[in-house]
Amino acid sequence: MEPPMLPPGVTAQEISYRSGRKQVIYTAPYPSEGPLLARDLLGRQAWMFMYAHFVFTWVEGAVQVQVSHGTLSGPKMPLWKGISIPAYWSGPALADFGRAWALDQMTGNRGTPAAVYL
Repeated sequence: MEPPMLPPGVTAQEISYRSGRKQVIYTAPYPSEGPLLARDLLGRQAWMFMYAHFVFTWVEGAVQVQVSHGTLSGPKMPLWKGISIPAYWSGPALADFGRAWALDQMTGNRGTPAAVYL
């Protein structure tokens, strides 16, 4: 039997249960966009990066990022503001930070205190 055609990034894995039963599961990467150098609503330069629909905006000169839910080009719902980022202002630094922060949030390792918009 030929393996099925999988979309890019999707992988098949066979897992075995204690009972001896085997099952194929498929994993897909989280969606990602950027980093992209843009301007915020006040006209300031900002790096933006989206990972797993967490959108990170880092204004030039700031030591904190804003986190929203959405995509880079679509609407965004503010989630957290004032998340400290210990890096030099750059797109790759924001991408590395964003991936790690999002994975920590999704796995429950929320070591970063966050102010939630009300």
